[in-house]
Amino acid sequence: MGATVDWHQLRDNARDFMQGMAYGRYEHLLRKQAMELNDLFVTMCYLELVGLPNPVALHLLEIYPYFLDEFHLWHRRSGFKHSPLGELPCC
Repeated sequence: MGATVDWHQLRDNARDFMQGMAYGRYEHLLRKQAMELNDLFVTMCYLELVGLPNPVALHLLEIYPYFLDEFHLWHRRSGFKHSPLGELPCC
């Protein structure tokens, strides 16, 4: 009763391990940068929503419906327990 070795599975596992070693840190950095850019974007949208001067105001008008979905995630990540705006149906 000898153990059978699945060479394809072993090769796939070794490939995944090596890829994780080579690209894991880089992918983590990219995810972090993407999250920071998303936070900047939501901050710019928030500035426009509360009426503060915003340099990208005209470009934001068409994406406000999508913005409302992301607003809850942003204010929780930023440390607000509840929505900073009372009129937004968020929390």
